Amino acid sequence: MKRFATFAFCAAFLFVMGFSSIATADEQAVSLDVIVIALGNAPIQNATVTVGDKEETTLNNGCCSFTLPPGSYTICAKGAWGGMSGEKCQDVVLRGEKRFVVLELFQKIESVWD
Repeated sequence: MKRFATFAFCAAFLFVMGFSSIATADEQAVSLDVIVIALGNAPIQNATVTVGDKEETTLNNGCCSFTLPPGSYTICAKGAWGGMSGEKCQDVVLRGEKRFVVLELFQKIESVWD
């Protein structure tokens, strides 16, 4: 009976540890690259990008990076280009190891006659 109790304890321990390692694998950080652009895909330098409580500034290529746990986020970017300023937000779900998001702050205004 004592052997069975020891076996049951070890089996239960391995079972629980197996599931916790799977949960840990799912919780791996996601690398998020955000690219902020204007009309014609011009990168916007020094745009402010926020994701949750984290904030970064874009480089001269319009890009900044974050490392976040998987989950749902709202990404917001504010920037200036060509004498205009703009802001755009987008909801994303982060899964996997890497994600790219492009935010276009200034879009062509469609004519009402088109």
